[in-house]
Amino acid sequence: MKAASTALIALLASRQFYSADLYNFSLIGGGQLNFCGGDVDVTWNGITWSAGDVSGPYFDRKDTKAKCHWKVGIEVDTLVFDVLPGSSTVLGEPFLGAVRQGVFDGAEMTLYRAFMPAYGNMAAGAVILFVGRVAEIDAGRSLATFSISSHLELLNLSMPRNLYQAGCVNALFDASCALSPASFAVTGSVASALLASAFDVTLAQATGYFDLGQVVFTSGSNSGLSRTVKTYRQGSPGSVSLSSPFPTMPATGDTFTIYPGCDKQQSTCSARFNNLVHFRGFPYVPENSTAV
Repeated sequence: MKAASTALIALLASRQFYSADLYNFSLIGGGQLNFCGGDVDVTWNGITWSAGDVSGPYFDRKDTKAKCHWKVGIEVDTLVFDVLPGSSTVLGEPFLGAVRQGVFDGAEMTLYRAFMPAYGNMAAGAVILFVGRVAEIDAGRSLATFSISSHLELLNLSMPRNLYQAGCVNALFDASCALSPASFAVTGSVASALLASAFDVTLAQATGYFDLGQVVFTSGSNSGLSRTVKTYRQGSPGSVSLSSPFPTMPATGDTFTIYPGCDKQQSTCSARFNNLVHFRGFPYVPENSTAV
């Protein structure tokens, strides 16, 4: 059952209203994107929901495959819809380019349906139709098909939860690891950049220290966005290579905060983090052998 205001219930009872779907994306790297599936922009809760105007993007749920699927029990609910990108941009990148670079990966998505006595009159409010996370995006040459899974997907875990393995079963900085990311945060700025996925830096840490870690920009066009560090090399200058590019190329002087990564090995836990007391790997379990 969907919650609705008294005004909305009265409007629905009149059977004379306009409707439009509203799409809200909360990006992993920070930021909100708000789109409208109607013909014209609407304003609700102090936010303008873009219908695309002449540039796009245009959201479509009228196609035969563009459906919400709700299931009884604990099966994962799904939502599928198409987006025509037009000439629109997201964070400075063409819409399809932003999709391929992972801007929407893992984003929280909420679908509302607004009901209006006159188009644009949002006094009656809206109801939530679907809440979930972006699971998959099929991006073609002129169309992107979004597949959204409900949060029940988070229950899809392998059992038993913990396995006997050489690497630590903790995630760096989680509750079991017990380390604070703030204690290992290092600030810096871009010395120069030629790619959206790599830039030069001058940092004191040894080569490899930030491998598998995370960098978060605190100024510039990528402010608030984060990426995983693929490799770090110390030098004058050194370099940071990312596993996926930022939407726009960092500029010289852009500031960032960078955190070390962990390869889950006992030696790394000891030398880099001095945290053996919380190490949960099993490096001394004998390997499988075959008796002859």
